Amino acid sequence: KATGLPYPWAHHVGTLAREPLLALTNQHVHHLANSVIDPITGTSQEYRHLIKGPHQAQWTKSFANELGRLAQGVGKRMPNGTNTFFFVPKDQIPSGRTVTYGRIVVEIRPQKEETPRTRLTVGGNLIDYPGDVSTPTADLTTTKVLINSTISTPGARFMTADVKHFYLGTPLDRFEYMRLALDILVPEEIIVQYDLRTLATHGYVYLEIRKGMYGLPQAGILANQRLTKHLATFGYFPTAQTPGLWRHQTRPIAFSLVVDDFGVKYVGRAHAEHLLAALESLYQVTTDWQGQLYCGLTLRWDYQARTVELSMPGYIPAALHKFQHLALTHPQHSPHHWNRPNFGAPTQLAPLADSSNPLPPEGIQRLQQIIGTLLYYARAVDPTLLVALGTLGSAQSKGTIATAEA
Repeated sequence: KATGLPYPWAHHVGTLAREPLLALTNQHVHHLANSVIDPITGTSQEYRHLIKGPHQAQWTKSFANELGRLAQGVGKRMPNGTNTFFFVPKDQIPSGRTVTYGRIVVEIRPQKEETPRTRLTVGGNLIDYPGDVSTPTADLTTTKVLINSTISTPGARFMTADVKHFYLGTPLDRFEYMRLALDILVPEEIIVQYDLRTLATHGYVYLEIRKGMYGLPQAGILANQRLTKHLATFGYFPTAQTPGLWRHQTRPIAFSLVVDDFGVKYVGRAHAEHLLAALESLYQVTTDWQGQLYCGLTLRWDYQARTVELSMPGYIPAALHKFQHLALTHPQHSPHHWNRPNFGAPTQLAPLADSSNPLPPEGIQRLQQIIGTLLYYARAVDPTLLVALGTLGSAQSKGTIATAEA
């Protein structure tokens, strides 16, 4: 719901969807992680909004499944969980340990078996972990170089693999603790099954985390160390100079690792199957032998012509909808404003300083969100935007009305 201003940075964040949540096409929601976008207003909706909306039942069930998956199951539909955490009374928490909060992340994943997905993450900013938490992971440049190397190497092919419960299966070297508001967030079937009202203290239920969870600062490095130790027995090792790039001692295979997603270049299917067998001896793995989606990129391979097209279908229309951007009557075909030179003049004067009014805090936040949304797209598939984004990025902390217009 726009405010009537020419640049509607003010939205009613709590506005609930008035259409089915899947009204957006699969292409549009495919690249919008960690939020559910209202198909009418474009606002990002959180779990607390969704459980009050018309699709309350499916989101409540989704979160119950998440809690059961992390704990010891839920009902007959999930008899066992991963024992990632256990519900405990507050007095069982060791003295001196910080109890952090939980954050519920929602998203729609059309390509997954459970389309409405709810994930419980840990407020990692309150975790005081004494060890190293830096995790080597492949960046976008490494990924694109590997893709280019695949299409440049005769006989090479590309496939992707996804490790299920990559973080969740990693034992912690020390337990962490978190609390949830019982009656506000926890589904009733979980409350009944685990007798949480008996365990609760002052309206909160406490969790003892024993395995890795998203949000824990040490989860990434512990999972990576476990993977490194396991794959070393099969001859795989991370390269010394390029974070997130792995090779084999003798086999013609290399892969980039981004969190739990593997982008694999191989020459000969048997070598890729060797890697999968190594992974499947410890993890549950899903594969895409066509290698059509990786790191948000849609890949269209033509091995005969030795070309590959990178695209992000629906990303820009979804971003325009999210920010409720109003199309101009006269389109601007250049991504950057053009300052017309004064032909014939011996001296070219610099543009006048920006004297327009500063943006309010919500306007600056909107500007930062737009730049962040477009920056990944520009780095991934459309570098023509980078000059404009660089200019806007340098002014975003002190944005003005002119910056918003640009």
